[in-house]
Amino acid sequence: MLLRLALCLLLSAPAARAQQAELLPAAEQPAWNAIGRVNQAEYRSRRMCTGTLIAADLVLTAAHCLFRNGVPARPEDIHFVAGWRSGDYAAHSVAAELLVDPEFEPDAPASAARARRDVGFMRLAEPIAADVVVPLPLATLPQDDPALALIGYRRDRAQALSRQIPCHVTARDAGLIGLDCPVIPGTSGAPVLWETPDGWRVVALVSTATPSGAATQALAPLVPSADPATTWARRP
Repeated sequence: MLLRLALCLLLSAPAARAQQAELLPAAEQPAWNAIGRVNQAEYRSRRMCTGTLIAADLVLTAAHCLFRNGVPARPEDIHFVAGWRSGDYAAHSVAAELLVDPEFEPDAPASAARARRDVGFMRLAEPIAADVVVPLPLATLPQDDPALALIGYRRDRAQALSRQIPCHVTARDAGLIGLDCPVIPGTSGAPVLWETPDGWRVVALVSTATPSGAATQALAPLVPSADPATTWARRP
């Protein structure tokens, strides 16, 4: 309720200065190979989101990226391509299992409540060795809301990563934050990153955009603290 109230206020407020997305320089690509494209391929159709390798066999993405027309996708139709850049990539694996927040409702209209549950994982059929791609660890976002970064694939720049930095937290409630960085299709599932003394950590992921011109440009669920393999629903 608090977040819905905050968002109502934010959506009527003047927009903050938009964070311009820049193409990630080619020289920096190896450092971000854990971020890749989540491709869903079916007969005569394709969809694209962003995902992050957080363990050798586990990819974090948005739950809605693992559905098709409200129906769970088949794992074998979901591919993770780590470090994709203009036809080159660091690694590729197909999903063996899909896990989503059991309270996520794929057919529900866009809202803060839906975005809060829009978290999913791909369990990979073939793990990706750390000497090929180093995973990006998860972390809990500090209460002081530090400046963040957003790195992902956009539909209009599908061949390379785009980066927005800094992104600022504009609203916060249990399990969800609002950000001032605008997002467009393809960025769904992209990691929201915090630079710690020990390196970058994933603290949230992109769920959805908010109306243009608002101070809050995107909603991002915080990463779960529990192991999804033991607490979340498996979707065939």
